[in-house]
Amino acid sequence: MFRFKEILIILLWGLLALSAQAQCPDFTDLTGLNVVCYYGNTDNPNAQTGMITGRHTLITEQGTDPRTDNLLPLLPDGETAVVKLGNELVGAEAESIVYSFTVDDENSILLLKFAVVFENPGHVPPHQPRFVMRVLDANDQLLDPCMDYDVTSSDEIPGFQTFGDVKWRPWTNTGFDLSPYIGQTVKVSFTTYDCAETGHFGYAYFTASCSSNRLDLAGCDGNEVTLAAPQGFESYQWNNGANTATTTYTVQGTTVANCLITTVIGCQFMLIGTLTNDSVPPQPQTFYDTICEGESYSANGFELPSDLTPGQHTVFNTFFNVATCTDDITNTLYLTVIQRYFHYYDMACEGNDYNAYGFSYTNLSVGTIIDSNTVVNPGGCDSVAILHLSVAPSFTLPGTISGPSVVCGRSMATYSISDAEGISYHWNVPDGVSVFSGQGTNTISLFFSPNAPANSIITLMGANGCGSGSAQLSVTVHPSYHLFANDTICTGNDYHGNGFQLDVQDSAGIFVYTLNDTTTCGCDSIHMLQLMVAETPVISAIADPSVLCVGQETELHAIGAQASVTLSSELNNVAVGDILCTDSSCVHPANWPCGKVACGVVFHVDATGQHGWAVSLQDEPSTYIWGLLLDYDVPTLTNYATAFSMLEDMDGYQNTASVWTSGTAIQFPAAYSADFGHGWYLPAAAQLYRLYATLGIVNYSLQTVGGAPFPLNSEWSYWSSTESSNHSAWGLYSNSSLTLVNKSVPLSVRTVRNF
Repeated sequence: MFRFKEILIILLWGLLALSAQAQCPDFTDLTGLNVVCYYGNTDNPNAQTGMITGRHTLITEQGTDPRTDNLLPLLPDGETAVVKLGNELVGAEAESIVYSFTVDDENSILLLKFAVVFENPGHVPPHQPRFVMRVLDANDQLLDPCMDYDVTSSDEIPGFQTFGDVKWRPWTNTGFDLSPYIGQTVKVSFTTYDCAETGHFGYAYFTASCSSNRLDLAGCDGNEVTLAAPQGFESYQWNNGANTATTTYTVQGTTVANCLITTVIGCQFMLIGTLTNDSVPPQPQTFYDTICEGESYSANGFELPSDLTPGQHTVFNTFFNVATCTDDITNTLYLTVIQRYFHYYDMACEGNDYNAYGFSYTNLSVGTIIDSNTVVNPGGCDSVAILHLSVAPSFTLPGTISGPSVVCGRSMATYSISDAEGISYHWNVPDGVSVFSGQGTNTISLFFSPNAPANSIITLMGANGCGSGSAQLSVTVHPSYHLFANDTICTGNDYHGNGFQLDVQDSAGIFVYTLNDTTTCGCDSIHMLQLMVAETPVISAIADPSVLCVGQETELHAIGAQASVTLSSELNNVAVGDILCTDSSCVHPANWPCGKVACGVVFHVDATGQHGWAVSLQDEPSTYIWGLLLDYDVPTLTNYATAFSMLEDMDGYQNTASVWTSGTAIQFPAAYSADFGHGWYLPAAAQLYRLYATLGIVNYSLQTVGGAPFPLNSEWSYWSSTESSNHSAWGLYSNSSLTLVNKSVPLSVRTVRNF
């Protein structure tokens, strides 16, 4: 008895599962039966199973998407909920959702509403953000080319609008005709991709529903009958000339109405209805028939055009009784279209012979050949072979690369070569030269770091299947210098050293001077001097006694408020390399450990000798982009466009405060990674540069307290809070280069604080 109950329960659950699977799913229920969420990266969006907060999101409140200039509503007309797949963050993320159900008469039209938002970084197409909608069979194979909407970010995308660097598609209605697959289980898959180079986002909104694959009777008035096709497709073409989803026919005797529906990707299907006020067939009928590709079909009450694709077609013909204003029956036609035209696409090289698919040519010339051969099949469908032959030229890469042959370190340069259609390109550059954009194309932008070889060889490789070649350009890289020096003088003296010519220094303190210079080769150089000016003591001497006779002695006494002051570069015992503790005290590394808790290392001391800047012991836990809104300039931040000017920015605290008040952690990840509430902030460019000049001392102290030293023999990069424009900010690289970086590039963050 117990065993029978177990079996009964299993059968009931199985019936419930089959029933749920047969129904059109609720596309806004991400935890429903037969719904699976996946996440991964651009190499494999389905790497792991599970719904991730912020990547699989249900939207139920109206609003607008700010990355579309607030022109895209979050909810389309008529909807109270949609799914947002992906997000505005970056990192080469990708995610998908798959819905499974069994197709039947009532759910054989899949109606979709979707909107897409991409950044357009201009990478090679496989690396661009992407969105895909597909209908698959139970084995994850695409059902039909018409079941595939696949769009990749680019400059020109049909149906998309532009806002800054963002390409976006407004809410769009489309659909897939699933009627040929009635009785089969299908999977509806949605997938979004960021850019594969980690710096740019891609995401989409969608919802869907199901409908029957037949015309509906929307109303009738005497002999005037209004028919409606499923809503949401790209276009409609009725045989009465109408091009809307709904149209009216005047019935005289028996009238056949058909509607050719076109989807957003250009695929078509036909719906048919028969309007009559005469006799109606007593029961539904099913017909099976066969035609050849290119033939029209007119039989059994069906009228179909001649452009049906080869394969199986399921067509419904609904009979509408005008007298009773009802739809009485639906006849079904299973029509097999036998392929007649066979297209062959091939490529050959000029001067060669070609023999394939029954075609033969000698000594080919560059161009395109379209030719056909017909094989007559008596009693069947003739076969027509159509050849599309592309004849490519013998490939010779032009020998000249255009672009500057002399550049400066820490600079950008663009190189190009005359383009030839059908050729793929790859640029090779030496260490110290990095590709900023354009790899794979005939034009490339390169950044020459200070470590670039003096004679840098740039090589371009090319191929098109009919040959290969290469071209080289030797580029001379002249150095540009970013030098940092420390020195000390007393008040009342001028200063001439380290390339600086300074007037008499009247005030005590620590001062920073910047010298913008140009080398003999014309390369910009920046010199920074941190000059400690110590107060010169005012000292006088008195004799005791002050009146002497010949042969007597006296004592001389030096007097003055500062006569006994010992000048030191460590003002009040706080110095670069001291360890900042959580109780705000500073401890010399030689006195560590001392029972206190370290939180930072001093890398700058101001004129008071008691205050300055300290760097945190560790990097923040991840890399971060500077700003999500690439066309947004923080209103209260000064833009420093040149390497000369940005070294004037030393107020990272105020910079970080400005960023925090201008947006959210999603919009400004780097600045928000700082523990700003406890005084830590994203350093300004000049602060970062000052830190770099003291790394030898700072690293020793970081090691002493168990912090993370800055590696001196490997590459790294850190964001500053100094903005250059709405697209870029300044970053510090391990070669001591403060460089303009696109805000969407992820860099490390090491925060600092005042003490």
